[in-house]
Amino acid sequence: MLGKLMKYEFMAMGRIFVPMYAALIAVTIISRLLALLPHSAPIIIGTTIASVLVGAVGVITFILIIQRFMKNLLSDEGYLMMTLPVKTDSLILSKMFVATIFSIVSFLVSTLAILVLSSFNFAYNFQLLGAWLSNLEGRYLLVLFQALVIVILAIFGSILLIYTCMSLSMLVNKRRGLMSFGVFVGITTIIQIIVAIATTIFAINHTFDYTRFVNMSYFAIGQLVILIITTIALIQYAVFYFITRYMLKRRLNLL
Repeated sequence: MLGKLMKYEFMAMGRIFVPMYAALIAVTIISRLLALLPHSAPIIIGTTIASVLVGAVGVITFILIIQRFMKNLLSDEGYLMMTLPVKTDSLILSKMFVATIFSIVSFLVSTLAILVLSSFNFAYNFQLLGAWLSNLEGRYLLVLFQALVIVILAIFGSILLIYTCMSLSMLVNKRRGLMSFGVFVGITTIIQIIVAIATTIFAINHTFDYTRFVNMSYFAIGQLVILIITTIALIQYAVFYFITRYMLKRRLNLL
């Protein structure tokens, strides 16, 4: 059932994203072709339009992530969605996975457009990148892979945070948008305070063997940092997920 929910979510979001991506790519290509002309006016116009579209892709991605969750699960459509013979987990995960995929695609398409507009030499730079990767030690390739995983987890976490804020807004019956924003500010502030306290405790903890830490290799230190970041992130995201799940399953309050 999760696969079917994701399929329909892809179709619903794709109706907006695919034409938007196509328009951005088309305008970017036209702008590069205009750059071959001797006149500067068409180049400026094309580049301006492409730049606006790049910004629009990011804004629309963010808005659509909010709109799909709010409209499907927290408003009138929620009466239908919540009566489907599917688990609450499937409803949340389907939207989170699809939102994450489109967020990544939006970033890649926008980055590609910026590189094309900046006259990026793809053949030469990819050749350099390939040569660099081929000479890179296996352990550093592992670090690159881990960094990619952390970035994907960060996207998951950001989307889950948005879902959590919107879900907690069901505690009130009016001005839920304002409530969601207030919850977002509150959660992010609490996280920053906890991180600051934990860092301070770690810094003044005289029982920690700093000598052993200093004597570790850069790779070992990197692995330790990655492990700490990943563990903290997973705990944080698990809290977000179960709050969202609890609100949708136990405290559902549709408009």
